[in-house]
Amino acid sequence: MYSVLYGNSRITLTSSSGTRLERSELLLRDPGLRHPRSSPAAAAPLLLGREETTAAVRRDVAAGQSMEFHGPCGVGKTTLLRAVAADGRRSAFVRVAGKPLEDVLQLLVDELYVSTEREAVKYPRAVCARLVDHARPLIVLDEVPPGSRIPLELSATLPGCVLLVAAERPVLGGTGTTRLLEGLPPEPALDLFTRSLGRPVPDAELPAVHRLLEAVRFRPLHVRQAAALARAGHPVGTLARIAARDPRELDRLSAGSLSGAERRALVVLALVAGTLVPGNWVSAVGDITYAVQSLVSLYERGLVERPEEDRFGLPVCLKESLRGLTLDAVSLSAGVNGLADWLDDALHGDVHTLTEALQGVEGIVGLLGVAAERGEWRAAIRLAKIAEAALFAGLRWQQWKEVLEKGEEAARRIGDRAAEALFSHQLATVAYAEDRPADARARLRHALRLREELGDVAGARLTRENLAYVAPPPGTLPGDGPGAPRRTWVRWAALCVAVLLAVVVVIAAVRAAVSKDPPGPGPSVPGDSAGPVTAGPADRSPTAAGSGTPGASSAGPGRSPSGTAGSPSATGPGSSPGPTLTTTGPSPSRSPSPSPTRTSPSASPSPSRTTRSPSASPGRTRSPSVSPSRTTRSPSVSPSRTTRSPSVSPGRTQSPSVSPSRSTAGSGHDDGPG
Repeated sequence: MYSVLYGNSRITLTSSSGTRLERSELLLRDPGLRHPRSSPAAAAPLLLGREETTAAVRRDVAAGQSMEFHGPCGVGKTTLLRAVAADGRRSAFVRVAGKPLEDVLQLLVDELYVSTEREAVKYPRAVCARLVDHARPLIVLDEVPPGSRIPLELSATLPGCVLLVAAERPVLGGTGTTRLLEGLPPEPALDLFTRSLGRPVPDAELPAVHRLLEAVRFRPLHVRQAAALARAGHPVGTLARIAARDPRELDRLSAGSLSGAERRALVVLALVAGTLVPGNWVSAVGDITYAVQSLVSLYERGLVERPEEDRFGLPVCLKESLRGLTLDAVSLSAGVNGLADWLDDALHGDVHTLTEALQGVEGIVGLLGVAAERGEWRAAIRLAKIAEAALFAGLRWQQWKEVLEKGEEAARRIGDRAAEALFSHQLATVAYAEDRPADARARLRHALRLREELGDVAGARLTRENLAYVAPPPGTLPGDGPGAPRRTWVRWAALCVAVLLAVVVVIAAVRAAVSKDPPGPGPSVPGDSAGPVTAGPADRSPTAAGSGTPGASSAGPGRSPSGTAGSPSATGPGSSPGPTLTTTGPSPSRSPSPSPTRTSPSASPSPSRTTRSPSASPGRTRSPSVSPSRTTRSPSVSPSRTTRSPSVSPGRTQSPSVSPSRSTAGSGHDDGPG
């Protein structure tokens, strides 16, 4: 039916069992794939007596200053906002009403961009915010409920955008200019009354007309309503006296003179007051043959608003005046059946379009609230099933979630387990889209249990497939799904860190291996001596008490050079025949001797690195006949510790040709320089 790409998942709405989750090749769509929408500018509505106000708005908007207008219903806020939005600047107009922030952002994206994809693409909230902020439009928010934080959150989220807000009470919170919008000035109000009356006002009626306009406080909606009543034959003086007592009496007076079709159309709009719906939507709910003609007549009477050619709605301020009078004129159950047929045609594209379905879905949500208030739970379940399909296809997923929750509550109230299983299955998809996999699994298991108990084979199979996608078997990768774009950078970062750590470990291992057998001759570090070490009473070498490097032993406190406590002598690790460096006196010097080098494997022993050994002889000499130093790789010599030569057997052995001199720890001096 309908499929939506979200993250690396494809979510498909099946006919009756719910949505199917499956992996898509898409990992993350580039927002650049959405092109700016080029739609013709909307015609500016008739605006009388607001020249100074509109000039001030244009100045503030040009300066990048957000602005809000607050005032009572019917004062002309929507007309003013639409006139400013039609100035030619790129703008996006959204009626907030009860919509959540995520859906408002989605509506702004739909207003500003058109997708080039064959399938619908749902972007996360952060991506939608970047798309809107990149366009830098004038964001026009109408019908903002009292206490709503949406303007404040949008102002913080979209720093590059200017907001123009209309609400009954201030909601912008000091982040912009706030203006109280009152009624029209007297002369423009009289002009509007004359235009709506359709004829000039005689001089004799002017005083009564002025009293009437003052009674309705020069508010444009009530001015048009009063003119319609005067056109219908009601004396202006009588209208002025009625309005002076209570302006809402004019609403009841207007509703009392309606035809049958007009009354039914007004009842339908009263059920969803504050919502704009298409004319054929009203026809489907009210079973009205020529609903559009009736709606136009209601608009001319000042009872409904008509901001667009085929969008009608009852102003919220008229809701209490009319709703109680006319609710019995329409059967809610019959209206639900008509809506089901109308929306099914819209979703399948047989008669209407998805755009019209989305225009009417707000009214369906309103009817769902009415059904819940009345306790008509079966009607509520039917309305939830109707609305959720359009909200899913239209990417209004926060309202989709709210509708599903209301449907689930209605199903539990009357024990409709099949409907409860469907709503639980759908709410699992919502939870997965919101990156709450644990909730998704719990809801899917609940839906699966219900469907298996009911014998719903097709539904259970679909739920089981979604459960396997959300919670795959151990050892397999999860479906990732919609949360993948938000976690992709984390995974790449973790992978890069792991690779970097592996490289560091390899480098450290190589360096450690090289440091155990450094090339080239030269004096060894303290602790490298493996031969006899003696310390004189007046002079001790650093090797007598120093700590050796890894793999070499040194004679520390309580420790012999071989590393065995109390051992009188031992060969150091890796010893081999080689020169010994003896030291004495305050000014050691080197005597000419063959320079020890590291040799390649050969048939005879050769000197290796020298070691430092304290000696009583003056000067420093290198003698090839004294104690061994580090081993060389020689196949003919078996060093005290195993060398890296394939011909040398492991273990501690003494060289058959060269015997290291043995010394007792603590002796005063050795045998001399050799």
